[in-house]
Amino acid sequence: MNRCLGWAALVTLGVLLGVASSSHQTTKADDPDVAANADTVAELKEIKTQLKEINAYLRSGVVKTIAVMNPDK
Repeated sequence: MNRCLGWAALVTLGVLLGVASSSHQTTKADDPDVAANADTVAELKEIKTQLKEINAYLRSGVVKTIAVMNPDK
């Protein structure tokens, strides 16, 4: 009886490990979408930083904007 219980436990453990390993998703480094998203996020952070710098520069009053309208067009 103990021998049968041991085999049953071993088979159950094997099935559970098989199910767990088959449902395991790929790592983030292997997923090209995640890598592309990371690149996009990095670019957006850089753009955000640049916009903050431009905004601070414009608010400082150093830059004066001139709007020119061409009546010929």
